[in-house]
Amino acid sequence: MVDNRHFDRNCLSQLALGFCVFLLWIHPGYCDPVARYGGEFMANGGGARSLAMGQAYSALSSDAWSLFWNPAGLALVNRRQVGVMHSERFEGVVNYDVITSAAPQPDGAVYAAGLIRLGVNGIPFTRTERPEQPLSDQNRVEVDRFVSYGDYALFVGKGESHGRWRWGVAPKLIFRNIGTGIRAYGLGVDVGIGGKPISALPVEAGVAVRDLFGTVVVWEQTGRKELILSTVRLGMAGVFELPLLEARISPSLDAVYRLENAGGSDAGSFQAGLEYLIRGVFALRVGDDNGRFSVGGGLNLRPVSIDYALVSHDELGDTHYLSVAFAWGGSAKP
Repeated sequence: MVDNRHFDRNCLSQLALGFCVFLLWIHPGYCDPVARYGGEFMANGGGARSLAMGQAYSALSSDAWSLFWNPAGLALVNRRQVGVMHSERFEGVVNYDVITSAAPQPDGAVYAAGLIRLGVNGIPFTRTERPEQPLSDQNRVEVDRFVSYGDYALFVGKGESHGRWRWGVAPKLIFRNIGTGIRAYGLGVDVGIGGKPISALPVEAGVAVRDLFGTVVVWEQTGRKELILSTVRLGMAGVFELPLLEARISPSLDAVYRLENAGGSDAGSFQAGLEYLIRGVFALRVGDDNGRFSVGGGLNLRPVSIDYALVSHDELGDTHYLSVAFAWGGSAKP
């Protein structure tokens, strides 16, 4: 027989632990300064489809790229997938690269792994020919060495379905390397849920939280700690078939709240996207990320899919994203 008193004590202990963790989550004073935009290099996630739709992807995600948007979407992956994405900014100075993979298991779970890198290669460090003497025509500046700067985030994830709902979790390891021997490390976790609120309607809902408990980044040389606070995404998306046109239209909307900007006018924002898919092969997409316009398209050649996105920015200019994904094998799910 089950000891109900033992069961109750376990439940109370878990609730107390959860409440303490929640207090730490909403009160960042236990750490050194909040790293505003410290996790911004991960904000673009991966996959040109999501970026062309204004990043409104937390309810619509259903592929290996879900690892970066809403890990609950991994539960919908029914074939092995591998995807890569590349983009460049400032005439190729800043490179953004992403790789992800997902594999369904016979027990119904889907496991995934992915890596994000934002980096600047070949940064010149200069010195004078004779450092002990002042700069002059006879003591000119020369390049001493080239270094690289890189931000890395390694994700692993798991997604499962339960009825018409699904859930996912994605721990991540952050590594930052300034290129002169200065390094930092961080550990965080993203979580998400998704599914159909009303089974009879073709509407999906999703909730994703990045850096659930806050992600602490520790600088190796100084011991300084910085905190990346949570970002909460609430999404809704529709998937409507148009049989006469042999097409499908998918509007999506995300409401985003960033705790690091709590109390400010920029704490909340909206992202919207629209996809028009023709015969399951050709896709046209448009989106708006809080005033930043995006557009793109896709080509599904089975087993290869190619997606492109153009994202505008007032200060940084336009950015082009190209992603390629491969899928193979049948479903491993029962």
